[in-house]
Amino acid sequence: MRPLPRPAPFKKDKSGLLLLDLTVSLTIIGFLIWIFGAFIGALAQNSREVALRYQLNNFRMLVVLYKELKGYYPEDLKVLVQSSHRLSKTDELIFKEKFLSSLEQDEHGEPLDVFGSRLYYDSRKGVVGSTTKGYETW
Repeated sequence: MRPLPRPAPFKKDKSGLLLLDLTVSLTIIGFLIWIFGAFIGALAQNSREVALRYQLNNFRMLVVLYKELKGYYPEDLKVLVQSSHRLSKTDELIFKEKFLSSLEQDEHGEPLDVFGSRLYYDSRKGVVGSTTKGYETW
């Protein structure tokens, strides 16, 4: 006579594990999305800061170039955005009109930084800076 097969001590009921599997899977996926989202947010912030450094550097060089060509600082940054500039001796075009028109501007035509704040400009000293909180000293 053959011995009867023993039943498994822990028989898995597939219907009971479905809810547990789903909960664990969603928890893991949610955790991965949270980690990935934090990483992407930090990466986006870092890229905006790098873009702000370049933007401020470009405007500062443009202000110095304007002073070298005209002998005085521009009245405001709109002058740089909305006009063309030529070398005085050779009449060679340095940059065309609307050269900086691709930059974001507010309703008055003032250029905005990469965070959407107006750029600070002191026409007496030719100083360009950001008005975004935390980046005023850049």
